[in-house]
Amino acid sequence: MNVLSQILAGATGLALISVGILEVFFHGDQRFHRIFLIRQENVHAVRMWAMNVGAYNITFGLGIAVGLWLVNFSGTPASGSAIVIFCCACHVFLGFWLWVTEKRLLVSAIGQALFPALAIVFYVLVH
Repeated sequence: MNVLSQILAGATGLALISVGILEVFFHGDQRFHRIFLIRQENVHAVRMWAMNVGAYNITFGLGIAVGLWLVNFSGTPASGSAIVIFCCACHVFLGFWLWVTEKRLLVSAIGQALFPALAIVFYVLVH
C-alpha cells in the first residue's frame, strides 16, 4: 500500500474516531446539534442511534488503524491492505448513503466519502 493511500486512509480513520466520539459522548450537546441535525427536544429519541453510529465509526476508524499497522509492521501487509480498503470502501458507500437519506448533509456525505475514495483510487493506480 503506497504512502498516499495510507495517509488518506489514516486521515479517514482519525476523522471516524473523532466524529464517533462526538456522536457517542456529545450528541446531546447543543453546540453540535446543527452538525447532527438534532433539535434539543429530540435528543433522547435519537440517543440510541447516535450512540450506535458513533460506535460503528470508532470501530471502522480502529479497523483502519489496525490495517495500517499490519501494512507497516507485520509480515502480512496484504492482509492490512485488505482491511484498510474494506473499511474505506464501506465509508465511500456510507457517505453516498448519507446523502441519499438526507440531502441536507451533502457536505458531510462528501466529507465521509472523499478521502476513503481517494485512498482506494491511489491504491489501485499505484499498486
